[in-house]
Amino acid sequence: MHVDNKYIRSVYLFLFGLGLGAILSCSTQSEKKQKPAGLAKGVFNHLLVATSDYHSGELAWVNLLTAKTERLKVAIHSDAVVRQFLGDSFFYVVNRLGADNILWGDLVTQEVKGQHSVGRLSNPQDITVVNSEEAYVTRLASSKILKMNPRTGAVLKEIDPFANVDEKTAASSDSDGFPEFTWMRVWGNQLLIVMQRLATDEGYIPSNKSQIAILDLQKDSVEKIVTLAATNPVTEIKVWENNLAIGLAGKLGQLDGGIEMFDSELNSLGLITTEEKLGGDIIDCAILSKERGIAIVAKDIYSSKSKTQLVVFQLSDGRVVSTLKDPGTFSLHQLLVDPVRNIFYVADRDRLKPGIWVYSSETLEPLFLEKYDVGLPPYHMILVE
Repeated sequence: MHVDNKYIRSVYLFLFGLGLGAILSCSTQSEKKQKPAGLAKGVFNHLLVATSDYHSGELAWVNLLTAKTERLKVAIHSDAVVRQFLGDSFFYVVNRLGADNILWGDLVTQEVKGQHSVGRLSNPQDITVVNSEEAYVTRLASSKILKMNPRTGAVLKEIDPFANVDEKTAASSDSDGFPEFTWMRVWGNQLLIVMQRLATDEGYIPSNKSQIAILDLQKDSVEKIVTLAATNPVTEIKVWENNLAIGLAGKLGQLDGGIEMFDSELNSLGLITTEEKLGGDIIDCAILSKERGIAIVAKDIYSSKSKTQLVVFQLSDGRVVSTLKDPGTFSLHQLLVDPVRNIFYVADRDRLKPGIWVYSSETLEPLFLEKYDVGLPPYHMILVE
């Protein structure tokens, strides 16, 4: 059959036009999401970030609706985490080892209202503010949980977590006398307090067990202590629907940890994955759905080639199904899920270009090709109103 050359040429030009149009369309879409853009309104519309280059620290503020970032006029310690409670404009900074204090201030005016010592070399780790007059503070180098007035700094009491438990529960091969209190989370009328149980005098190696103390907020006493399925809990207690999860790193450089899940009654569901399956030491983790979770893992942690990766794993068998990010350096640090928008944030402490990535929890793709620039490398992020 004879085909006219003009017909072939017209078809070619038509297809070429379609292809060029598709290329231009992709290019336009790529350009639109090159830099962070405003997100849909949610329950929490800002990120408050403690940033640090390990020499100095600052607070940064990200408006998620406008994608505008701002470095607040508040100096913080180079080793610090940030909290915000009560739905008001006040923030609290836990200035850790070497500063050993709680700083609080107003986000609206960017003014520091007070700064209170919690004990020299006590190395505070976290704060939970119950109301304007009561807060709990965990300290790595203390055997007691501190209850204080977060505004005045007045010490209300110190709580011994082992006062109401049996000797077997309290016993540990941790030789330094401190349970190493770290992260906390309110769960109903209870306060969950992570105890790493490390032998700090032997190089911060895990003892024979790590635990979570369950404090009754009405009685102000620890009613129960749960021993974890592995040792050295390093992540915050993560919430997904009515479940809790925590990342356990074990001995660094050995794949002996995992991620343990708990139901709403704080019954352990066991390890949903292990470091052996994840392929590295756990740095942070989060649950995204009934099918999958994500984790930041460190590979070759004691090597000059050490690096971090962001991986996706199946909840059904704990197996890694994909690697979302592999920067080739030890830079990925924290995961924060935004369940209303169905996205998650990744703190990237890259030496040359630090910032915060935004990923879709559904597609597992980054929403933007660039990060939120928060100045110094991001160390600890929280969502605030």
